Amino acid sequence: MNASPFFMYQDIYSKYYFYEENKKEKNIDMKNDKYQKEFSNYLNIMNEALEKNDFKAYEVVRDMLDETISECKHEKALMEELNTTNFGILNHIFENELPTLLKTNKKAVRNVIKTIKEDKNLLRQFDFYNVVKNQFTENTSNAADSSVVLENLVNTVLSDIDQKTLNESNRKFQKVMVENNVTPSEFVDSEARKLYENGNIILSTKRNANNIIKLTESCSMVARYMDEHKKSLDEDKSLDKIVEEFENKLKENLTESEISFVQQITDFRTPIAEQRKEKLFNKFKNECISKIDEMLKEDAENGELNGLKEQISSMAYNKESIVKDMAKLLEIRDILMDD
Repeated sequence: MNASPFFMYQDIYSKYYFYEENKKEKNIDMKNDKYQKEFSNYLNIMNEALEKNDFKAYEVVRDMLDETISECKHEKALMEELNTTNFGILNHIFENELPTLLKTNKKAVRNVIKTIKEDKNLLRQFDFYNVVKNQFTENTSNAADSSVVLENLVNTVLSDIDQKTLNESNRKFQKVMVENNVTPSEFVDSEARKLYENGNIILSTKRNANNIIKLTESCSMVARYMDEHKKSLDEDKSLDKIVEEFENKLKENLTESEISFVQQITDFRTPIAEQRKEKLFNKFKNECISKIDEMLKEDAENGELNGLKEQISSMAYNKESIVKDMAKLLEIRDILMDD
């Protein structure tokens, strides 16, 4: 006796659910293997669905396969960001990932910082970008032109940089990033990339008549960046201070509930993760609306509740304000549940 289409469909999805639950336990070192197994799993499920003429299940799982392929492509493209010996790009990735690393991989933070501090080439490059990005202020610009500050800065850091071993130092930095699973969750933007490419030319190119034009152009670009991004207040950020600021930021500015959401959100950066964030947002939005509907059954003319429902219903998912929006929904939900 043939099984009904419903039970065929249920069986297929039971297998998919079981696989999805198990795959969560895989770590970053098994990503390539994970995707290959995931692709194989989806193809097997699709083949089984076709054998049972369950075209609906086939189409749904096919869409899941397409999403996973997109996620894999996106992840591989992100990993290519690490395929460089440009200190600026590598340090940009590290600093961008610090909030997540401080929650999930403090050992990586210690190892990366130790590597920078113990290698003079790396430390001086850090100092260079720290001044360019953080220490050139409005007060400084009133006292000295950015090109003058940059020239003095370059002379200072180059006196401690060994250009012959600079690339070797940067390769060591890249290696410790990879070994400690410090991987980018977003691409380096074009403006920052241009800064790091020109900064690398300035710090790694030997001065002579043949490359003076190239060096002048790079210095001009970096000086322009300093003018466009100068700070309003004097700041003196050491490597340790930057880490400390990241670590304290969540504690000082967010509630415990918001910190929990930030942790979930900062860990989810792929296209698939974007869908998960939106699903989480809609989950709490719908919970708030459901609770209000329940309360309106007893007090249908309550203007305050009707207004609140309208306000929540109009909220749309926005990845740029997701932490704030989720915190707001959480607060509303908690108030509603207490009533």
